[in-house]
Amino acid sequence: MILYKWRLTINSLRVKLAVSVLIMTLPLVGMLIYNNFYAIHVVRGQVADSYKDMLSLYMNQIDVSLNDVDSYMNTIAFGNDLLSIGQSVTDDEYYTAKIHMYKSLSKDIALYRSVNSFFVYEEERKEYMDIPNTVYFSPEEKSSIQNYIIELIQHQSIVKGSISKRWQYHKIGQQHYLVDIVQAGDAYLGAWISTDQLLAPLRSLKMGREGEILFANDQGEPITNTTIVQDHGIELQQNLADYYLSGEDKKFLVVGEHSNRGNFNLITLIPDNNILANLPYLQRIIWIITIGSMFFIPIGLYLMRRSFLTPINRMLLAMKKVRGGNWSAQVDMQKSSDEFMMLGDSFNAMMTEIQTLRINVFEEQLNKQREELQRLQSQVNPHFFLNALNIVFNLAKVKNFALIMEMTEALIHYFRFLFRSTTSFVELRDELEHTRNYLNIQTLRFPGQLNWVIDAPDYLMDTPVPPLIVQSFVENSIKHAITMDDEPIDIAVRIKFFDEESGSRMKIEIKDTGCGFSVRVLEELQAGRSIQNDQGEHTGIWNVQRRLSLLYDETISVQYFNDKETGGAVVEMILPTNPKMEEMT
Repeated sequence: MILYKWRLTINSLRVKLAVSVLIMTLPLVGMLIYNNFYAIHVVRGQVADSYKDMLSLYMNQIDVSLNDVDSYMNTIAFGNDLLSIGQSVTDDEYYTAKIHMYKSLSKDIALYRSVNSFFVYEEERKEYMDIPNTVYFSPEEKSSIQNYIIELIQHQSIVKGSISKRWQYHKIGQQHYLVDIVQAGDAYLGAWISTDQLLAPLRSLKMGREGEILFANDQGEPITNTTIVQDHGIELQQNLADYYLSGEDKKFLVVGEHSNRGNFNLITLIPDNNILANLPYLQRIIWIITIGSMFFIPIGLYLMRRSFLTPINRMLLAMKKVRGGNWSAQVDMQKSSDEFMMLGDSFNAMMTEIQTLRINVFEEQLNKQREELQRLQSQVNPHFFLNALNIVFNLAKVKNFALIMEMTEALIHYFRFLFRSTTSFVELRDELEHTRNYLNIQTLRFPGQLNWVIDAPDYLMDTPVPPLIVQSFVENSIKHAITMDDEPIDIAVRIKFFDEESGSRMKIEIKDTGCGFSVRVLEELQAGRSIQNDQGEHTGIWNVQRRLSLLYDETISVQYFNDKETGGAVVEMILPTNPKMEEMT
């Protein structure tokens, strides 16, 4: 018993699919997990090395620029220009030397684009001279910088001598600056640089989304205007020899480079989640996964094909046979899973039952359609019949025997055609002749109120059409267009032939000069909905539409609209000239 249950479990489609999927996916998952951790470590190192080289290049350019400024300031300080300012005895000598210094610095500052301003301070006279570069700074900012530098010099808080790191970081107000000052006697020559201005050319570098490049001092504090360090809790270490990850809510790769000319560092912060984006190593991983999968996927595919795809293919082939009209198709699900065997048995039983019931149901539907078609064709308008008898009666009273004979003959032909309800199609010749009889009757009924014309080519006269399709629309025009108070109306029936890719067609157009379709009726007709009269009965238009839907497929077209010139109603029908394939038997 236990062995039997075990065999049932093993033969279950769910177990087979689960085993097949596990065989294909478990090795791939293991490889992906290993490659994921290994690749992240390798790529982090490669990205860090790449940014480290880039920062070294830019920091070297900054140091070279600062060193050029140092050399220039040393030349001025240890020459005669700055000494002559500090050693001037008279005011004339002092101002002459000061003007000479101003001209020299104004001319040379353009060569040092990183410098925002040179300045000269004479300690004895307490005079400060500013030589700005082209970058604009507000008067308030210049004043705060001047006061800070004067206080710095007076407190002897400047770096003296020829040490390499002469550029010192200072925070003045809410802004950050690098300042370098040299002394010659009582005179001081210096330069200051805004760290934001110095960093501006580097902000165009791509650091990833939410990445940042900034300056920091030796204490690990940002010295540029940025909030990324505080927002994410990033720690800026003093030792930047190697990269590291930092951040509380979001991790950033921190890579930095020390400056050789000042007490500051250039640091870049790269979001860790952006490091793996668009890197070439992904291609190598894909190849490794593909090669590894080649050993396991065929096994899984074979098991899936044998237990799942093959039975489904058998079922699909049987369904295609049924769709093609073979209602005796059966499916063989032997030697397959239990679920498919049950499905195959159910399908075979269902097809047997359908084959048994199909003929009876189809014959019943055909009989219903024949009965409905015959009923529609045999409908007689009682009002028209009574009106016709009334006309004959009135003509008999006045003893107009010629008109009585003409009227009686037209009625005989009219009702003889009307009661031909055993056929689904008649020749166009007979339909038009019936329509002429009807129009003759209406002409006698409404003398002087009706003009009509029927135009059709002779070569279309043998074309089969459903009976009463032309006369029903003509009757509808007379019923709604003729009033004794209005002018006579014109009714025109025109039939034309034309070819289409799907076959030859003829267009039947019935047009009158009455008041046309109302907006509501036209919307209902164009939408294909049924129209009822005031007594809730279907109109002749619905009769024609229903019979056409029973006799034809989608190859017909019936359009309703009002003529733009006369405002009268227009009906256009496009029918095939050879409807034998659609004719009911």
